[in-house]
Amino acid sequence: MPRFLEIVLAFIGGLVAGEGLAILGYIVATNFFGVFDRDGGGAMGAIFIIGPVLAVIFAIVFALVAAVRSARPR
Repeated sequence: MPRFLEIVLAFIGGLVAGEGLAILGYIVATNFFGVFDRDGGGAMGAIFIIGPVLAVIFAIVFALVAAVRSARPR
């Protein structure tokens, strides 16, 4: 697999993983820890604020790890 494609796929995987982690964290908090969210503000924050921030952080980290791993001699 070309190095560029591997890094791009890792970046996209990081985006998905970061957003999924934020949503999963909200679901766990409301269902298992008893956090009460009457107006849905917590869900909006988790999906539209925390989610994209985590997604970008995870995407950068995943892409950097893929770049370092693909740069090593095999």
